[in-house]
Amino acid sequence: MNKTYKDFINKQLETNTGLQQIYNLLPKLKGKKIVTFCHDDPDGVTSGIIFKRLTDKLEINNHLFFPYTFQLSREEVENIKDIYTPKALFIIDKGTIETYNSFIDLIEHVVVIDHHPKIGNQFDKIIVYNPAIPKYVRTSGSFLVHILASLFDATTPYDDFICLVGMKCDWAVDPLYDDIPEFSQIFFNERVREQYNWLLQKRINLRPTMFDIKNPNQTCLLNQISELFFGVTGGGFQYFYNSYDERLKYIDQPKLCFETFIQEFPLPKINTVDEFIDLLNNKEVVHIIYKYFLNDWDKTENLFDTNTMLVKYYKGIKIFFFFGKDVKLMPMVGSKKLYQLSDNSESVIIMFNSEPNNSIHVSLRGNTNKIHLGHLASSLAEQLNSQLNDKTKISGGGHPFAAECKIKDAAADLMSVLKYTIHFLEQQLNTE
Repeated sequence: MNKTYKDFINKQLETNTGLQQIYNLLPKLKGKKIVTFCHDDPDGVTSGIIFKRLTDKLEINNHLFFPYTFQLSREEVENIKDIYTPKALFIIDKGTIETYNSFIDLIEHVVVIDHHPKIGNQFDKIIVYNPAIPKYVRTSGSFLVHILASLFDATTPYDDFICLVGMKCDWAVDPLYDDIPEFSQIFFNERVREQYNWLLQKRINLRPTMFDIKNPNQTCLLNQISELFFGVTGGGFQYFYNSYDERLKYIDQPKLCFETFIQEFPLPKINTVDEFIDLLNNKEVVHIIYKYFLNDWDKTENLFDTNTMLVKYYKGIKIFFFFGKDVKLMPMVGSKKLYQLSDNSESVIIMFNSEPNNSIHVSLRGNTNKIHLGHLASSLAEQLNSQLNDKTKISGGGHPFAAECKIKDAAADLMSVLKYTIHFLEQQLNTE
């Protein structure tokens, strides 16, 4: 039995072939160039922060990127190959996707560090560290990178904090209700509870956040700070504020978040998220973005009150649809609204957002294990892609209770998206 975090990470090393391969590879990359692509959401950015701090300590020349699409394309890899000629490519928190297997033709070492259910089956040419294969494990990319960094004794309490934020942002932990999955319990008990207990204490005098869906009358500073990370990064959904304010015109928000938190700084006990922002070297810009985020949140909550409908009640499961146009923060607000709408029933909400350039964002949230939303989103993307020559326009997938499908530049019309969404939804309902 793992009694300490060190025991746990050593057991991971002993039992996971992918982690063994990465652990053996990294020292060989000292003095060499590598390129890392991370998801542009808070978990991806915090993963990138911890990984960059590790590779700096190992004296590896690591160039990080946070592209605005989830699935990494071959074209992106070809571009960085020509510019950087890297010895290795690391893909972190951007899915475990079969097309990545072909990237080995371009770069000598291809490494995937990920916690999403896999898409496809062929991964024999690349290195994959994903504890969710073959059986789903609730965790975050930030925690997987923290495990890797800890194997090299390269973490500090600051890395623990960054990791914790990534976990909270990806719903991998909910300390306010003592909801800590077994996979991360030892880390949480040993590294978090004592040194960051002040972040976890229940507060009733602070604004409820996107994470405070069970009880809007209580929150904690971890939830406040984690919501700030959503606002600053754009949440992985490109909810950016460049057009809102001339001061933000040229700001790349995921990159801003990475640059703000890559350097360790003292973290004293604070009482509000504003006090936390005042500790940052980019505090003026962060304050501006956070204000716009909060304003958008209030507007979108009002939209959900009028644009959400119950479309089916089947075998005890409520199915809600939401339709919007250019709606900001839709997935996060939808998660909160689902909890309110469900009224303690098994429920799913499927959100459709028409976006600029005739793009469509389908976001799915649920609280029932009778519908696997990640499978629904990936099936939808696969079906829509089967009708296209360019497979880079549509991507989809995710977790059992949260998933996304993104259709870019009129690659599919809303009627088709609705038809196949309903088809795959009913397929799962009728299988149950």
